[in-house]
Amino acid sequence: MSTSTPFVFRAHFGAGVLASTCAVFLAVAVAVAVAVAVSGCAGPAIRPPDTQAAAPVVASPPPTDRVARPAQDWSGSVTMARLVEVAEQAHPSRAAIAAARAAAVAQVRQAGAWDNPALELNLGQTRARVDDLEGDQPYGGSLSQRLHWWGKRNARIAAAQAQQQVAEAEAQVALLGLRADVRRASIVYAAATEAVNQAVEDARLAAELAALTETRLAVGEADRSSVARAKLEVTTTSLHRDARIREAATALAVLRTWCDPALPDGLRVADAFTASTVTTDTASLAQATERHPQLRALAEAAAAAGAMVNAERASRMPDLTVGVFADREAEKDTYGVTLGFELPLWNRNDAGIASAEAAQAQARATARSERLRLIRDLVEALGAAQTAQGEVVALTELAVPVADEAINLRTTAFKAGEASLSDLLEARRAANAVRAELRDARRRAALAVVDLGMAVGDPALGVTPMDAPLP
Repeated sequence: MSTSTPFVFRAHFGAGVLASTCAVFLAVAVAVAVAVAVSGCAGPAIRPPDTQAAAPVVASPPPTDRVARPAQDWSGSVTMARLVEVAEQAHPSRAAIAAARAAAVAQVRQAGAWDNPALELNLGQTRARVDDLEGDQPYGGSLSQRLHWWGKRNARIAAAQAQQQVAEAEAQVALLGLRADVRRASIVYAAATEAVNQAVEDARLAAELAALTETRLAVGEADRSSVARAKLEVTTTSLHRDARIREAATALAVLRTWCDPALPDGLRVADAFTASTVTTDTASLAQATERHPQLRALAEAAAAAGAMVNAERASRMPDLTVGVFADREAEKDTYGVTLGFELPLWNRNDAGIASAEAAQAQARATARSERLRLIRDLVEALGAAQTAQGEVVALTELAVPVADEAINLRTTAFKAGEASLSDLLEARRAANAVRAELRDARRRAALAVVDLGMAVGDPALGVTPMDAPLP
């Protein structure tokens, strides 16, 4: 805002008694207060935030990092929607969003506030320069009030209200990111749990194979090298099992930081790998992207920058300062009124206006860049989801049945003494590799769907049910 040289005009009137001076002080002070009240009524009403286009966010920040809430029942299978709901209620991001909203509302109130009146008291000492005159101690005071022009104050309030809309839109962006992070953590944990189950089964089969080899050694149907190789397989599968268990524990610990520290060790996420395929209607997805909360936040930021330009331009108008004063001397009393205003000699706020216009241009360019980024993310996520889900279908329908059949044939032949231990182990490793690829493809497909949802503004958007469930 501009700062100019103040110019004050003081009008002196005839002498009067001190009581009259005090009465004038009181009358003008009341008049100034009434003028401020009337001017405040003439200003724009502070409108509430636009909540129709945004989901409700909690209105007051909690006193602690996590909101106090009753204990959750995590028995049985849980859905990602429930994990997201619990995270929204308990995560510290909720307090940060509420604090940002409260700050924006306070800024609107502050923008509509008037300056405080200024009271000035003075006491002096006169020195007589004539011998027959005595010195005096004159005293007095003044009361003044700075009044903003209506257009200037209205522009300042409009700029603050625009920033409030920015805070609302940014709150939705923060919630969108929180939902996506919880879904990603749930998917990673579910994938790690599936890997643990497969590793446990592999370790069990390896132990059974080692026992069978020991039995065959006892009857002379196997040599010691086969026994040693079977024991090595037991050790290897046990190491893999322990590693998968540690990975699952780490994934669960991450999920607990998002949702609830009381999540049980045996938590089961029911819909992490739901039978779904991504819709290929790119036009509909692109239209959804246009309604993305991030684009809304940037649009509100551009509107706020425009309101700030208007406020900076309105600040060129000089404010008025009105007041009253009274002085008492030995032989006379003086009282009157003052009228002051700024002279825009040294600063006409050209730099402030230029800075606001540059910020507006930057906000508009950022919005265009973000739109391109979201479209790029949409294309990449859509391609990744379709590719991963295509791999899931191919592995499920083609590779997994063949691998299972190979294991069954090799196992039967090994028990009948028609196949060696090496042949059986090779078939098992091939089947394990196929199942590992299937788990990875399902994990990548689920994460790609979340990324697709982030591109269109909803982590659960952009999927339609498949005809057949996945294994």
